[in-house]
Amino acid sequence: MKKTGTSVDIRTIKNFPSDNPNAKIVKDGLFLRVVEREYYWSKEKQRGLERRRYLGYIIDDVYYDTETYKKYFKRTGARRLVPMTDKTEVATPATPSVLEAKVAGEFPLYYAIAQQTGLLEDLISTWGEDRANAILSLAFHWLNTSFNAAYLYDSWSQDKLLPYKQRLTGKEVTELFRSLSNEPAWRKTFFKARLDRLPEDELLSFDATEIASDAVDVTDAQFGKGKEGGFQSQIGLILLLGQKSRMPVLFRLLPGNITDVSTVPDMLFRFDEITEKKRVFAAVLDRGYCSLDNIARFCDANARIVMAAKTGNSWTRDAMETAMSNLWMNSNRIVGQSCWGATVPMDLACPDGKQRKVWVHVYRSDMMSHNQNEQFYAKLDSFESQWLLARPDDSTLSKSPLIKFYNKINGKLPEPGKDRLVRNDDVIDAEVRYFGFFCNVTTFECDAKDALLDYQMRDSIEKSFEAGKTYSELDVVRTHSNATTEGRFVVSFCCMTILNELYRRMREETTVTSKKEQVKVLSKKEQVKVLGPLAKEMTFNQIRNYLSSIRVVYDSNGNCRWQEITKRQQQIAVRLGLSGVYDAVPTWAMK
Repeated sequence: MKKTGTSVDIRTIKNFPSDNPNAKIVKDGLFLRVVEREYYWSKEKQRGLERRRYLGYIIDDVYYDTETYKKYFKRTGARRLVPMTDKTEVATPATPSVLEAKVAGEFPLYYAIAQQTGLLEDLISTWGEDRANAILSLAFHWLNTSFNAAYLYDSWSQDKLLPYKQRLTGKEVTELFRSLSNEPAWRKTFFKARLDRLPEDELLSFDATEIASDAVDVTDAQFGKGKEGGFQSQIGLILLLGQKSRMPVLFRLLPGNITDVSTVPDMLFRFDEITEKKRVFAAVLDRGYCSLDNIARFCDANARIVMAAKTGNSWTRDAMETAMSNLWMNSNRIVGQSCWGATVPMDLACPDGKQRKVWVHVYRSDMMSHNQNEQFYAKLDSFESQWLLARPDDSTLSKSPLIKFYNKINGKLPEPGKDRLVRNDDVIDAEVRYFGFFCNVTTFECDAKDALLDYQMRDSIEKSFEAGKTYSELDVVRTHSNATTEGRFVVSFCCMTILNELYRRMREETTVTSKKEQVKVLSKKEQVKVLGPLAKEMTFNQIRNYLSSIRVVYDSNGNCRWQEITKRQQQIAVRLGLSGVYDAVPTWAMK
């Protein structure tokens, strides 16, 4: 708010109501206000009096009527992050004390990660600096507390060191969510920026999950079957992230009743939609996406796909029979994987009548074979024990799928508790023949080892979903409109980006160089020390706890300093590749 006297030339004020001859500028505390003065005679006081009607405010030489002012500015004169949509009042910011301390904790680490991964830059280019800082502040709240309810942010943020300095009420947070999804072309701008930060040849992990929702105004909330079984009202969430970097690059909300295999055409379209240059779609998928139709789509799109395949398909059975004799050869043993592998090129017949070239990778694991055999024969033994004790009319046993492994008696099925079960060796041999076998299929030529290693890296997306649900309540939807739901997931996306990068750094070794004053008395070998992964020493929760005491103190002039940083806290930052974060108070923390 411009703090000046009332001697203002109205000709310099933009939008001033010059058509009202009674409009005057008056000083009201720190504010310049425009009033309409009316003079009248008071019979009671026997003198002339003035009646004022307040028309609006002047801010930085611009006139705003009262309603417009309330929409864009808070009571203090500070500009709102998101304009108000109704007349609901928001909380008045608290007046800071002469000496103020703010909890910094792990937030400087989060901010540094957002900078180094390009997340902050991409947020600013899409939504502007104010909203970018607000998004990060909300993400810090969710990561710090593991709760994402909008109404909790305002009270939590009062003593915290955050990129966004203004208060945000629950209503303002909701308005922020809505404004994010209403930004024109934000998906292409933001997701393309995230995708461009990955190497051209990096594979993508691609998966979907379901999130329960009871919101009635969210169209994507549909009745469907969840991953853990049972039916519920839910929203579908698709996520793409880099295999090696673990960096999320795209998310998509979809109706909760759409199955995994049905999302592929949409994802291929979305991927192509956000990229201006032709980039090969490369992904690692689980068997839920494996269908002949999808394989045809991926091949036609020149997509590089590594996908788990079901061993019960006729074409995978053909590949297993072809590779069978090679899966006991020493040359085909995959070192470090305790399995054997062989690759079978195939011209796969697809539903459209055309053939596609694929490579089916067949694997045999002795350990998996042993476990499957143990479980299978234990089931048969248990079934036979129950059969002997059962009543002849026990339909549960007579209709069991295990009955197919036993011989008929005179062309009829045996009766429980009456007829002795005799195992059918041919049927059992056919069943156990493929125990210990599993398959991958690729749309590009590679060997069995590379296909296996690429697929095994896919657990990154599973861990991302798990971490997101644990530390930012990714599995909880507290919004009641499409716009606010999608805006909320923008913040969740940022949480996962920061968290995944933090986890990646926690799993890496750290090289530490001795301080300059120590180098003179040390040998070259002693000057450099390699420290093991931080993840072997502490969890994410423990890191939060270790850093929770870090504070920034401000004096009456607005100058700031760290209150206290322990050696252990400094070491955590160094081990995460973020040395120097706690050396000086960052510029974004300045008032």
